[in-house]
Amino acid sequence: MKLKMYFLMLALGVCGAAMQSCDDDDDNLKVPEKLQSAFSQKYPEASPKWKTRGNYYIADFQDQNYESEAWFTFDAVWLMTETDLPYAALPEAVKNAFQNSEYRSWRPDDVDMIERESMEPVYVLEVEQGSREMDLYYNAEGILIKAVEDSEDDSEDYLPVELPEGVKNFLQEKYAASEIVETDREHGQFEVDIIHDGVAKKVLFDNNGNWLSTSWEISPDTLPEAVKTAIQQAINDNYVGYEADDEPGMVETPDGNYYRIELEAEDGREVILKIREDGTLLK
Repeated sequence: MKLKMYFLMLALGVCGAAMQSCDDDDDNLKVPEKLQSAFSQKYPEASPKWKTRGNYYIADFQDQNYESEAWFTFDAVWLMTETDLPYAALPEAVKNAFQNSEYRSWRPDDVDMIERESMEPVYVLEVEQGSREMDLYYNAEGILIKAVEDSEDDSEDYLPVELPEGVKNFLQEKYAASEIVETDREHGQFEVDIIHDGVAKKVLFDNNGNWLSTSWEISPDTLPEAVKTAIQQAINDNYVGYEADDEPGMVETPDGNYYRIELEAEDGREVILKIREDGTLLK
């Protein structure tokens, strides 16, 4: 019995070590010639060290003295390259945008430049304030794409999501000359962040690729007078003590457009109002 247990534990230990090695650097890892060729075509001057992670090959290398990781499929298809940058290496437009943003008092901690096939480069700036951490996504022109709570450092979150052809065609037709900067899939929906006419917009599709909505932030000064009146009326009638957030949103849908207004009370309670251009309050 003891002998059987010994061999069982030995086998488990070997398997565990083998699985762990899949996520570790291995200077002796031999990769297919097709994969090495794909890397060399993209980075002819670099000398990579290969490792595997899940269903991906990852090449660690130096790109202009910066540490980089190039991700490939097992079929030697390049997916993305993540490069660690110092804050000083950010484009001036990104630094200026950050220094003039609501996060300007936060401490910059880490910077990643993400390059992906058929997508614009994105700069992810991790900032800290006390126990809070935020990831700020910018394009090279300094347009803030999104700001999300930083949960964990997982490069797989940067991997692009393959979009259905229907989604690609819709974006080309409705938002001509737009630039795709982020793709994601959550809760059965495709989420695509684009830059359209110099504005960051979030486009949602259902699991079948049908368009659900497009939203973006606007200036309070651009709200129609009928919408401003409806906001004040809602506060007077039902939300005394609430104040409208200074970042209203515009939302396009197949059933018509509306303005998204967030009301917030001093105790932190929040209410979302949806108002048509003519001041009609949606339920």
